[in-house]
Amino acid sequence: MSETDLTYIKPKIIENGLHAIIRMPSDGLKIVQLEKSKSINLGKFGTFDVDGILGFPFGQTFEVLDDRKVRPIGSTIYSTVDEAENEIETEIDNENRTPVLETLSEKIDYLKKLDIESSDSNRNLIDIGNSTQSLSMDEIETLKKTASGVNVGEAIIDKLIKSHVNFNMKTKQSQEKYLRRKQQKFLRRFTIDHISSSRLLQYYIEKDASKVLDMSEESLGLLLTLANIQPGGRYLVVDETGGLLLAAMMERMGGSGEILVVHENEHPNHFVLTQTDFPQALQDKMIKTINLLQFFEPENEKVEWTDLPQEELDQMKSSRKVHYHRRKQNVFQTNSAMDNAIKGNFDGLIIVSTLYIPTLLDKILEKAGGSRPVAIYSQFKEPLVETQIQSLNDLRLLAPTIHETRCRPYQTIPGRLHPLMSMRGGGGYVFSALRVFPIEDGVQAVGRGISRKKQKLDDRAPVE
Repeated sequence: MSETDLTYIKPKIIENGLHAIIRMPSDGLKIVQLEKSKSINLGKFGTFDVDGILGFPFGQTFEVLDDRKVRPIGSTIYSTVDEAENEIETEIDNENRTPVLETLSEKIDYLKKLDIESSDSNRNLIDIGNSTQSLSMDEIETLKKTASGVNVGEAIIDKLIKSHVNFNMKTKQSQEKYLRRKQQKFLRRFTIDHISSSRLLQYYIEKDASKVLDMSEESLGLLLTLANIQPGGRYLVVDETGGLLLAAMMERMGGSGEILVVHENEHPNHFVLTQTDFPQALQDKMIKTINLLQFFEPENEKVEWTDLPQEELDQMKSSRKVHYHRRKQNVFQTNSAMDNAIKGNFDGLIIVSTLYIPTLLDKILEKAGGSRPVAIYSQFKEPLVETQIQSLNDLRLLAPTIHETRCRPYQTIPGRLHPLMSMRGGGGYVFSALRVFPIEDGVQAVGRGISRKKQKLDDRAPVE
């Protein structure tokens, strides 16, 4: 086992075998594993060969061409002058195509290039439904078939803008929004990013938020911060997000430390970790799993193991021998995890579960070390409110607090700033507290200061 298998360094270059997340013009996300000589299908946005994107940095935007080829677009940092010159020549050859329009000024300049006028306000707009667009769906489908390669999206967008009856009556901001919507629908472009815990969370929020218990990026970051996740720590975790919380913790821990995961099933369900690039050896080193019964009754659940004689092993078939060594390894890993649970004194307790939190916390809290943080996530406030009320009478917890995070997206136009009209709800709540060890006999106040104050008041009292 090499040292690279026990460490994790975030890759910066697109390489064969890595997992990646593709962001399409419609803001849809797709998780893929990059395999050389294979192709990736993006639906209506086209199909491309993986070989064409290898060697570029993560975050690069590409445009799908004919014959499953791609070309990089946007600003790119090159290591040699020749590559930079080639890109400049490519941009000159394609200067008549629709550029990558990121800012409002760029989009307005593009509209000016099309000789499109704008209005100071939308008050002259008349809503006449589909009649505002003279380009029919049949004509759009014909353009898709006749236009070649990369020019398909640009040709359709140009036709839509020029054939729009009321487009010149829109304000510049309205025109920019219209252009943005059409780019999302027709441009054959995509951006490829490295898979991180935050991008995985975005993906599952769009796909099925219930798999990650409706957790938001802000709640995940707050949970990790309140739990004080850092390299070299020992943490006790209850994770029902499919391993998303574990992936985020491994990112912060940088390949050093221990995570003991307690689960309620026979086997843990960490499907999210299979979509990351953490080496399997590193996962086995950092993550240990036991079920609730093994956690609460380790003395009764420990497995006694006796090695078979070497003569008997030599007579075994290869398949049985593999099964024997695998079972032996599982027994030692489980017993080691139970010994770790008995040892206790963890550097933090993190719970993301649908179990009844007040009861679970009461039974599991003893394993957390003194002056160590306790952080709990729930998609509903009521269980955490019950936990907070219970914690007020529990001398083992100090400063129980419930947190709620909201990160609202805003849109900006020249001279104005206001939030978007709609945003995703939910995001969950986070409970935090500090684990302490109370004095058995309690704290008794001596009251010397009170006695002195009372004595001064008595001295000031008038004598009858």
